Amino acid sequence: MTESVEAPAAVVDRSAQAAGVLRELLRLADVPATLDVKDAADGGISIALVLGTELPGVALGRRGTFVDALQFLVNKLTHRPGSERRWVSLGLGEHPAPRLPRPPRGPDGNGAARPPPAARAAPVVAVAPAAPQEAQAPPPRAWVPEESAVEVSEDPELTRAARALAEASAQTGRFYGIVALSSEDRARMVRAVADVAGVRAVVEGEGRLRRLVLTPDRPTPMPRKTHPLGVDVEEAGGADGPGS
Repeated sequence: MTESVEAPAAVVDRSAQAAGVLRELLRLADVPATLDVKDAADGGISIALVLGTELPGVALGRRGTFVDALQFLVNKLTHRPGSERRWVSLGLGEHPAPRLPRPPRGPDGNGAARPPPAARAAPVVAVAPAAPQEAQAPPPRAWVPEESAVEVSEDPELTRAARALAEASAQTGRFYGIVALSSEDRARMVRAVADVAGVRAVVEGEGRLRRLVLTPDRPTPMPRKTHPLGVDVEEAGGADGPGS
């Protein structure tokens, strides 16, 4: 007598298991969220994650390290060694796009089959002419932070504060790092200091570590125990504090 195996029930169990793991991770992180689970077109599991709170560095249309870390942990905790694997894809606010199929592995086990040595074309070696000594290097391209594309309303107080700090950075040659800002406030500060001469705004880092750095065109070293805004450098982390 042959036993029958209900394949649809196994699929539902694996989807429910992945959703349960994700809910437990969100509970431990104290992040309220709702999930929409469905079968993906590539045979995997697709989960749309709708957060119930706003997190720094997490925005619709951007994956970021938060969603990537959740997806990695869900796949690791859902699949046991030797069990059937169904890739779990997470999307923020919507279901993610289907994954592209992988190319078939070749005989060497690393990508598509390579052509025989006789079919390979000989490499072409080009010798570049020597550049004249008087030629100057091209000017560096202007770096534009992604916050400059965020549409925000104007905040007069934040604009005045940002311009005052940028003017101090340009005059003293000191770097200033501003942390704990939302993406909207960083966008406001980038716009506020765009026309301040002698300084530019640089946005660096990811997630909670993302910060805005005011970078002077002519950095100037300063002695210890000295700060342009009268802040005690010992309490602020020394003369080489944040942003320096």
